[in-house]
Amino acid sequence: MPAEQETNGSIRRSRGSRRRPDLQLPQVEKRPPRSGLSRAEVIANQWARVFAGFAAALVYHGYEDTKVSDIIELAGVSRATFYERFENKEICFHAAYEDGVERLVRAVEEGARNVSGWPDRLSAGLAAGLGFLASDPPLAHMLFVEALAAARPARLEHERSLDRLARMLLPPQVESDDGAVSEETARMLAGGLASHVSGRILAGEAKRLTEQHDALLQYLLAPALAVPRTTDERRAAAL
Repeated sequence: MPAEQETNGSIRRSRGSRRRPDLQLPQVEKRPPRSGLSRAEVIANQWARVFAGFAAALVYHGYEDTKVSDIIELAGVSRATFYERFENKEICFHAAYEDGVERLVRAVEEGARNVSGWPDRLSAGLAAGLGFLASDPPLAHMLFVEALAAARPARLEHERSLDRLARMLLPPQVESDDGAVSEETARMLAGGLASHVSGRILAGEAKRLTEQHDALLQYLLAPALAVPRTTDERRAAAL
């Protein structure tokens, strides 16, 4: 029998077959409107609540089974307000995903700011990014799990985000013993990083992502530090 959760006096049943048995419906902070806010501030507040509500619903139901009614209930906005901003669930997901990526990027950039030396900048940026994701497990779940189950436009945006991650963490200018780390190598490393983070989130360990820092840092640094310089050295290393 599917797990059930009591919500505001009623019983909410998870529709998603991928839901873990231990998962509980996340709570979204519902902040009542305050007088004196500009229209832009009101809209920004509504968007933030809708995005948080969407992320919370995704954790519980999964992308395919999440309905607009789930999002607006958790966000504390009306159906009319939702459709004023978003034509459908797919467009809302795209906007929520894009917002989450931008926030993650800002956290990484801020963490690496004023840090000298590429390895130290990489370490600082990685730590900041993992800390950001660990502080908001529903958002982490949306960015690294549900983006792969969403409609095609969101999947394409996810692929572009991996390219952006590769450029941030492993710029092509980084020098190894054999020259610059290639963009393709950086892209594969970014994909491996995202896959590992996704696995930890699915295992219910989003809040412990910062514990993965050292192992992931070694993984990201390896191509720049361990590539043999010459063809002969490559052959010797393969023996």
